[in-house]
Amino acid sequence: MKGKPIFMLLLVSILLIGCTKQNSIDESEEKPVEEISIAVTGSDNEIIERSETISDIVVELYGIDDATTIILNDRAIIGVKVSDDQELTKETLEIIEEKVLGYDNKIADLLITDEDRIFADISDVIYDLLQGKSYDSQVKRINNIMNKIK
Repeated sequence: MKGKPIFMLLLVSILLIGCTKQNSIDESEEKPVEEISIAVTGSDNEIIERSETISDIVVELYGIDDATTIILNDRAIIGVKVSDDQELTKETLEIIEEKVLGYDNKIADLLITDEDRIFADISDVIYDLLQGKSYDSQVKRINNIMNKIK
């Protein structure tokens, strides 16, 4: 059960990579899905891969059963599930921060939570991205998640 969401993300990403076709649409013809006040940087696939790697790094830590991550610009939003006999302590938060910032120098800020509902929200956004929805269409949901954590 620990790695089920990560396994599903990996499986879906492999399927998406293998089953994509080239679309020859002029970028000027694309219509914005919604008004966005934050510019999303990096390609969607690159951001998803970085998110998955960060989740893998966090899950390897003692006391963390599962993790999910979404990146928006230079901020990583991380949902964790701690072991039954553990708590998300200040020390654990510092270790997570050290590991993540040591891995990804593009990350300047972290938001970390162990709330189940927010964990599910982050997982839902990742799932939608893996299903082909654009990253830009998810910015509002990501902002809502960030506001819940702050």
